Amino acid sequence: MPNVKPLEISEAYLADPFPKLAEMREHDPVHWSPTLDTWIVTRFEDVRQLFSDPRMSRDRKLSKLYTPPKPGTWAHRFDSESFANMDPQEHRRLRNNIAAGFKPKAVARMEQQVRDVVEQFAAPLRGQTDRVDLVSAFTSPIPNTVIGRITGIPPYPGDEERFCDLAQDVIRRFVWFADSETRERGERALDELAEWVGKLADERRHQRQEDLVSDLIHTDEEATGMTNDEIVMLVASLVAAGSETTTLGATTALRLLFENPEQFDRLRANPKLARNAVHETLRFDFGAATGGIARFASEDVPLRGKVIRKGDMVMLSSAAAHRDPERFPNPNQFDITREPGESLAFGHGAHYCIGSNLALQEITFILEAALDFLPASTRLRSDEIEWETIGLMRRPSTLPVSFT
Repeated sequence: MPNVKPLEISEAYLADPFPKLAEMREHDPVHWSPTLDTWIVTRFEDVRQLFSDPRMSRDRKLSKLYTPPKPGTWAHRFDSESFANMDPQEHRRLRNNIAAGFKPKAVARMEQQVRDVVEQFAAPLRGQTDRVDLVSAFTSPIPNTVIGRITGIPPYPGDEERFCDLAQDVIRRFVWFADSETRERGERALDELAEWVGKLADERRHQRQEDLVSDLIHTDEEATGMTNDEIVMLVASLVAAGSETTTLGATTALRLLFENPEQFDRLRANPKLARNAVHETLRFDFGAATGGIARFASEDVPLRGKVIRKGDMVMLSSAAAHRDPERFPNPNQFDITREPGESLAFGHGAHYCIGSNLALQEITFILEAALDFLPASTRLRSDEIEWETIGLMRRPSTLPVSFT
């Protein structure tokens, strides 16, 4: 087997990690990176298996790289008491309670709320003839506004904007390898967000509204209502998992369509392919440089002749897994007509992301709306895209287009 050099993080790698991930997947599928002090697992079957392996924990505190937040902060409580750290029985109880907030009537209400938010930001872009940044004007504000709207943050001037600002800071707190200033800012934002959501929960206990927080408190006889602290944890989890994920997914989908004009033409000719285009985006190009979700070994785990030691971090690279030729034909081709295969973008098993359907729905509605306001003459100004790196996550912070 060829000797695979340890993964080194460089600008070239961050810009295009797929050649290195392919080398690792073929020749060293359980790869140790001394630079990151972590394992990187790259084959589809291995990633899928480890997502369901009880020895692979989500508890950040197991990692040797973990820096504990200040005691008494919500970040400290979140790391100790969040859903990721619960025993299976308690985790099932809370998932049952959360399911009570996602019944058909509530899901239908959320769908309309998502459509309303997408339309709120799409309407000003119809008839544009100038240069527009699709991130700041469209793909970035929508996900946080959606989460605020469905949970019950009042749509009054200033409230949604502040919620979005807090959400952006909270998200960055959970990015591995982010700098200390970013983590500390995220911890402060989490404290403010928790206070806000806690007050909202108190209000909803006394006066129910048509929103998710009310549904989680006022459940049917089959489930007990969630406590304020549990609701804060859930909303923080939705913010951390759903906001950046959806923004990145929508932005990447639009970028890939502009970069593959024949695929954009197919979508214009058949808008029903929008959902397919979302699935293909998540498969083809989504996530951080390792394209993975972190897990931590609670005991020694042998895998493909290696031993992942207790306390080791493991990056389960869905980005590499989704280009595994053993699983996907022509994996390096972006094709929106591809039949969606099994995706690991939202995890797998007991901890599969509860907000996955909401994220898929949002990105689909965003693409459908973009088809409406982006004329075929619109061009992406690729040379003007600004990129932001947070830890190992490299994302376009702008997506400038010219309508004429």
